[in-house]
Amino acid sequence: MTLQRRKPSVLSVVVSAVVLGTAVFAISGCSDDPFEYTTWTKKLDDPNEVERAVTQLERLGDNRAIPALGKSWERQGRPDTILKVIIDLAKPLTEQEAKANFKNNDKARPAAWDKALPILTKAIEDVDPANPRSVESARLAAESLGLSKVDGALDVLVAAANKPTDKQEVKQLRGQAILSLGELGDPGAVSVLNTIIREEFVPSKPEMHGAAIIALGKLKSPNAIPVLIESMYRLPFFFKQVRRSLVASGGTVGDRMRSILEGSDTEVNTLFTENSLGMYKGDLGKDPLPQAEWQKVSAMDYYAAIIAGDLYDPKAVPALLKALARDPVPSYFVDSAPGPVAHNAVLDALRKIGSPEATKAVLDVWTVGKNEDIKPIAANVYSFVSRDGSEKVGKGSALDALGAIAEKNDADQQFRLEASVAYGRLARSKDRIPLLIGQAKRFKDESDKAQKEADGPPKAAYEKQKAIYEAAKATLDAAKAEVARAGGPNKAPVQMIEASTKAKVDFDKVKDPFTAAKATWKALDDKAKAYRGYQRLYETHAARIEIAMHCKDDAACYGATLVPVPAPEPDEDGKPKPSKGPDIQAKCKADWPAVSKRLKDASSAIEVAKYTDEEKIEVCIAQIERALLELGKMGPKASSQLQVLLYNVSSDDRLVRQSILLTLPKVAGKDCAECGAKLDAAIKAAAGKDALRELNFETQVLRSFFAGDAAEAPAEEPK
Repeated sequence: MTLQRRKPSVLSVVVSAVVLGTAVFAISGCSDDPFEYTTWTKKLDDPNEVERAVTQLERLGDNRAIPALGKSWERQGRPDTILKVIIDLAKPLTEQEAKANFKNNDKARPAAWDKALPILTKAIEDVDPANPRSVESARLAAESLGLSKVDGALDVLVAAANKPTDKQEVKQLRGQAILSLGELGDPGAVSVLNTIIREEFVPSKPEMHGAAIIALGKLKSPNAIPVLIESMYRLPFFFKQVRRSLVASGGTVGDRMRSILEGSDTEVNTLFTENSLGMYKGDLGKDPLPQAEWQKVSAMDYYAAIIAGDLYDPKAVPALLKALARDPVPSYFVDSAPGPVAHNAVLDALRKIGSPEATKAVLDVWTVGKNEDIKPIAANVYSFVSRDGSEKVGKGSALDALGAIAEKNDADQQFRLEASVAYGRLARSKDRIPLLIGQAKRFKDESDKAQKEADGPPKAAYEKQKAIYEAAKATLDAAKAEVARAGGPNKAPVQMIEASTKAKVDFDKVKDPFTAAKATWKALDDKAKAYRGYQRLYETHAARIEIAMHCKDDAACYGATLVPVPAPEPDEDGKPKPSKGPDIQAKCKADWPAVSKRLKDASSAIEVAKYTDEEKIEVCIAQIERALLELGKMGPKASSQLQVLLYNVSSDDRLVRQSILLTLPKVAGKDCAECGAKLDAAIKAAAGKDALRELNFETQVLRSFFAGDAAEAPAEEPK
């Protein structure tokens, strides 16, 4: 309950005194004003009053009570409940926060960390590992010192961060102190964190190394870059944390990634030579493999390429192309099983950057390259770096070559699928649609054929066996229920037990024929659905072309495929209500009449009337993806669509959100502080949604790219 300051009338004072049975006020004035902090600090010495006094001091919000609360905290055995009140009182409050929480004290409150510092220091320095209350108090103190930005906090946190972690309780304090060094933001913490990262790493005890890497990322100090790069290679266990920290550090990170990819980074080359990081000799923490089983790895290129892509800097393209020209080698091994080749990371980086400078090299990978495994990836990436697929391949264009692969029945299936989607992302004229519709018709014919076969004798046999099966099951269930009502097998009459046994025998006889009939019918039915899925897939590629035909070079038209930014709605106090977020499916449903008409105009063979609700959404999402790709290729010229991009970035649809993440850096640029705030909100909204876990991490990485301090990211396990 929040106290409210007001001047009581004489009558109310007398009535209160009578009703409560206490003489709180005298008629002539107030001797123990409950709205004065000193009234309650005097009661902190009274064991019978201390709990109430702490509660009232918390409600009053007057930070002048901190020293008295500190003394009480000591007398009471240092409970974390009192320390939490001290920490809350030490925090600053805006006038708005004060009015919302302390109506009797409605002015802005400056921070009082200087008053709390001696108490917080004592909680950390005098921690008793055997006392859980003491350990929790120390952890809370370390956490709050990170937020305090107060002089003197650095030395206290450094001492705690350097504590030996032979006991689990102290480990909690040390881990929090390390994280708080990052929150504190003092560059003096860099050397301490560097030392912690370089401690001997034990895979079963990774916590301190991970915390130090996260803290370095928060510091955003150029001095942190060398040790983060070292950690990227020496401790790949923490690559996710290192990745985000390096992107956040800015400065020379891009220069270092380029030099690594070019093979000219002296520090990294020395690191690899001294630690044999270019060779897999077994897993960390396990016995080394015999030399005959050692394997060369391309980790140097792999991790550097990922970071280069996260920086979205076209200057990295020449270095990435050098790495792409090298022989494909697994980037790492786990239990002697190879990971992806470095080319995967290089191609993905080129996809993110989207520079036309990479077009020729990427084109060569999927047209004349010798590595069949990466051709599908290269075809996909080509649609992000080429403007229109007009590059020459043989006597035609690259777009012609993609169409030929999409039509080729004996082509690698994955290559064929990626070629067809790239074709849909690049083509922009009506004459390109028949190729896709031809493939869709082929799959439609196969689907109709399989469905006709499934709906013939197999379905009749299945339905016949199903009826027999269900009748036998109903008889068995009834017999079992009758036995149960009679008291169970030990009490039921013999004839009832015999009837139940016969029902079970009859049921067992029909079970296998039913299962076989169902399997035969379902295999054909599933085959029909699979072919129908491929038919719709090729039609969604046609829909990609249609939106480019419709919008041409109009950024606003492409932006209109997304959910429009709603007008602010005032609440009862006249303040804007929080937005519910974009409902992509509702937008798709509303747009379908217009979209279906345009699709029919593009090709009369597209049977839009037969589309299910799910298939309609797939078409809509395909058009959104193409629209966002076009906006990304426009770059800053599409900046008029920034607001709608930022509104839709919190979408739960994976393809929409992935596409916006790729588009934002090209349209907005690194200095977009508003982008950071919107990404913070999207990260918060997706926290705890397992289906979005990896995508939310990618959102966090992009958040690190943009200007401004990032909100606290959800906790995650190192991977």
